[in-house]
Amino acid sequence: MKNISALFVLILALVLCGCKGAKELELTNPRKADIQESFSEPAKTRLVKTWRITMPIGGRIRRIELEPGDKISKGQKIVDFDLVPFEQSLTEASAAVKELESQVTINEYNKLEKTALKETHAAIDATKEALKAADAQIDAEKARSDRATKELDRQEQLIKTNAISQSQLEDYILQAETALIELKKQEFVKAAMNAIFIAYQLGPQFINEWLGRKTLEREVLLHQLTQAKARLARAEHELALTDVTSPINGVVLERFDLGDTVLSPGQPLLLLGDLTQLEVVAEVLTQDALRIEPGSKVILKPAAQMNSLSGKVKRIEPAGFTKLSSLGVEQQRVNVIISLDEIPENLGVGYRLQARFITKTRKNTLIVPRFSVLQDQNGSFYVFKLKGDRLIKQTVEIGLRSDLELEIIKGITQQDTIVATPDTTMNQGDKVKTKS
Repeated sequence: MKNISALFVLILALVLCGCKGAKELELTNPRKADIQESFSEPAKTRLVKTWRITMPIGGRIRRIELEPGDKISKGQKIVDFDLVPFEQSLTEASAAVKELESQVTINEYNKLEKTALKETHAAIDATKEALKAADAQIDAEKARSDRATKELDRQEQLIKTNAISQSQLEDYILQAETALIELKKQEFVKAAMNAIFIAYQLGPQFINEWLGRKTLEREVLLHQLTQAKARLARAEHELALTDVTSPINGVVLERFDLGDTVLSPGQPLLLLGDLTQLEVVAEVLTQDALRIEPGSKVILKPAAQMNSLSGKVKRIEPAGFTKLSSLGVEQQRVNVIISLDEIPENLGVGYRLQARFITKTRKNTLIVPRFSVLQDQNGSFYVFKLKGDRLIKQTVEIGLRSDLELEIIKGITQQDTIVATPDTTMNQGDKVKTKS
């Protein structure tokens, strides 16, 4: 029993002595190579522009046979409308316009009225002359009647002296009465002609009032014609809207409705896109976005079976936004748009990618693995350099940084040997041995 206890103590002592001896570490040497400073962010593909096809006007459409993934050509008809209601509306509107145009033409025909107006003015002028002649005739008949009356008075004086016979007197009486009758007759004719003259004078006024009424009717007809033409233009426009064709050469991205029913205006039908216009968008931390600019190189890693893609920063959107990280920390990010140098055929919309943004590049410079460098409490960086079988804590100055490597500007050389993966338990002067 005592021999077993002594053996255990001896083994424990040997183990403790081994722990305080040389550390076995993996070593590496700085090397000359190219380095690219970069940072990575998740990204996804999207289209520069999509075309949403909606119902341009309410109506019945037939079944939409296109499905997501189907190729389409520019100008290809993609929706079939029931055209009967639209064609009927167009026919009715066209007929209404033609009818009103005919009415306007008839209304504008004023030749009869203008002819009647000329004839009425001519009749007025003729009546004026006739009235003048009537006045002259009345004057003549009045003079004749006056002479006959005077002659009758003289003959009545003579019959008192038996200078004439009774029969002669009666002849003078008849002449006086006849002259008076002729005077009255001419006065009646003048009165009749004057009445006709007054009637003729009313003629132009009546015709002008009739033309004025036709002018008012024409204004009403023209207003109605304008409305009818507007209805015709609308009917033509609505019929034209039923011709729904593809605006691009591309593919169907989504189908929102199968059709074969009556749909209201604005109802979504299809979403179209051109896969040759793919771009990539990444949500980048705002502090990282300050390190890039339009034209900066980007390496994009898709699924494992695809080769990496190259691209360039196309645009950095001006407005940032707040987003929670997977740990619930608020981060300020901004959308960065990336254009692809080449678009693979099997890359689609909404595909996830890993975007590595190249901020700087330096060729043939001294680099070490990223995990070979530690940071001190004062913020400086250091490595553990091997000198003999002892560790030396060597301060270094860092240049460019990539995901796996760091550029060393000052502190070590290519001939130095350093610890590949040091940790904070190592100290200056520790004895080490390399892994076999």
